[in-house]
Amino acid sequence: MTDERAAILRTLLAGMPQTLAVVDRVIEVWPEHARYLIASFKPRSQNILAATEEAATAARALMAGGDAQFAADYRWTCERLREEEIYFHRNERYRLSTFAEANSEVYSNIQYMGRYVNGLLLSQLLWYNHAATLEMFLNRVLGTFSQPFDYLEVGPGHGLMVFFAARSALSRALEAWDVSAVSLRETRAALTRLAVPKPVTLSLADISSAPTSAKTFDLVVISEVLEHLEAPGEALCFLRGALSDHGRMFINVPLNSPSPDHIYLLSNPDEVISLVEGANLRVESIELFATQATEIPRAVANKVSISAGIIAVAA
Repeated sequence: MTDERAAILRTLLAGMPQTLAVVDRVIEVWPEHARYLIASFKPRSQNILAATEEAATAARALMAGGDAQFAADYRWTCERLREEEIYFHRNERYRLSTFAEANSEVYSNIQYMGRYVNGLLLSQLLWYNHAATLEMFLNRVLGTFSQPFDYLEVGPGHGLMVFFAARSALSRALEAWDVSAVSLRETRAALTRLAVPKPVTLSLADISSAPTSAKTFDLVVISEVLEHLEAPGEALCFLRGALSDHGRMFINVPLNSPSPDHIYLLSNPDEVISLVEGANLRVESIELFATQATEIPRAVANKVSISAGIIAVAA
């Protein structure tokens, strides 16, 4: 990395020591990535930068001193994603289309999954679209509750969103569901490292085939999960049944986002809205964040990855 790029990054990240510490480790193993990071941080609003620093603080707690390995795994993950992008733009479809394929290539490969999940953790703060979606969740989802609420998240991963929900003074019962017992063990370990301030009930559940939920929740969150499912509409229908009468659902799903384990392709915002409305939900608001803050019409036309954040209520 040139001195000029280093100076630009330090200016952009002034007052953000946790984020800068992560960036420094990434640049050590991948100097050429500095150009991308500058383009990622430049368009961020103050609110997005604040959310970025919160994500970095949590990520560093999860890395527990293993920053260099996580940085190396982040580079490795980006290289795998680049391979998928090349396939996607040549063939206009994701390489895999079934859960069985994704399980065979990714989920059942412990070494692969370890590096992949580590890399995706850093993407939460290093990629513009991921950080912007987190800011939406913190400020326009969690930040809008004025009464106590019960919380459910499906596919909690590293537990970042559960952690932020647990920090809210208004959150009561918190639950997280996953189809994988291994994933739930990882989530529990992550929540322990994050010192989550409230108990979180972790449950093994397959929302693609489960019966109607016996419980209802005031906030239901499904973030970066639908693209991994063969029938995401069925999952949303199930979660609609888990939503209280006056509850809200936060859905985060990517468009045109090839990854080693993505199997369900959404190409434009209209397809997302139709998917949500098909589950007897009404879209209250939708926010779209493209890679490097690319203008949305241009991103859709050129099939640039977009994170779609949707707040939905019962129809």
